Amino acid sequence: MVKIKIKKILSLFLVNFLLIFLVVLVAELIFGNWIFGPKYSVLNIPRNENRRFDVSKMMGPTTISYTRDKHGLRGDYSGDPKSIDVLVIGGSTTDEQFIDDSATWVRQLEKQFHDNGNNLTVVNAGVDGQSTRGHVLAFELWFPNVPNLRPKYVIAYIGINDTTLGPERDLYDSMKSDEFMRRARYFIMNHSALYNQFRRIRGMLLAQRAQVIHGSKDMASGKWVPVNETIDIEVLRKSVSLELKAYKSRLLRLINSIKAYGATPIFVTQTRGDFRRHSDGLLSWIPDNQEHPTNITSFNFQKLQLFNQVTLSVCRNIQIPCIDLGKEIKFTDGDFYDSIHTTPSGSYKIATFLYDKLRIIVNKNHSLDLIKE
Repeated sequence: MVKIKIKKILSLFLVNFLLIFLVVLVAELIFGNWIFGPKYSVLNIPRNENRRFDVSKMMGPTTISYTRDKHGLRGDYSGDPKSIDVLVIGGSTTDEQFIDDSATWVRQLEKQFHDNGNNLTVVNAGVDGQSTRGHVLAFELWFPNVPNLRPKYVIAYIGINDTTLGPERDLYDSMKSDEFMRRARYFIMNHSALYNQFRRIRGMLLAQRAQVIHGSKDMASGKWVPVNETIDIEVLRKSVSLELKAYKSRLLRLINSIKAYGATPIFVTQTRGDFRRHSDGLLSWIPDNQEHPTNITSFNFQKLQLFNQVTLSVCRNIQIPCIDLGKEIKFTDGDFYDSIHTTPSGSYKIATFLYDKLRIIVNKNHSLDLIKE
């Protein structure tokens, strides 16, 4: 009698298990990307993100929305990549994970074009931590998977991440992990509908931890002090000459990759929020409990200037548009929440600055197109 009951229970369990398995299988085949949809295999591209972050400890009491679609893009292009006119690449300063979808500098740049009668579609492809190494790979491994993606312009907001290349950035730039388990995880992530739903729920539960990322308290309080001891720029140039040479080589590869897509490359230099040019020299932001700028802070700023010089030099030699935001833009207090990431006010200033430069480039190229026709 007991054996019969156990048999019935096991049979019932097996039947229910098979039914659940069948339902899951059908759901995956219908809603997942195993048969239809984009094929991203084991690429570690942030896709299908729909999160809300509490950023009150960074920028005051507010909660922001952060979304990326099935192709890993952030922006509104009606689901048709063919409609994308401007593709923006960069690292976390482009991705802007803790700025609302409506307030990133990329979205604000698009809005300024629209407000002035030019309905360019501008889309954000920034990836947290990525340098030009990753940008080059994106044109080989990521963007070819986006159907009909043929932007007219590709804006590269670059410099900062390239100054700190090393093993810690390999994870972001490689786009394909060397570890089997991570590759397997991303393979499932890039195809499974149920796993992506799980990620969204987990993201919502972990959103409250967002304030501990990106040095959220770096610019909360402090003061500006003169930089009295500057680094000898020529000595620094010699010490990082191999890095600068490698950076130049990556820029040339990136230009070729962008042009192969039929797009015009536009490079934009970067700056830091913990340094400010002054009529008498440089000012450095330091915490209240610190008396003088650290050597490493000054080193980081001066090194970025050298990388920016390489960017500008490559632009001149290849004759592509280049915008020296790093030197020309004017930020004020409250525009950064840490040493490199902008608040909504800082992002708005980036968008406004770039629009004033880009509208001239876009209008010029539009006139040339009319002449050709």
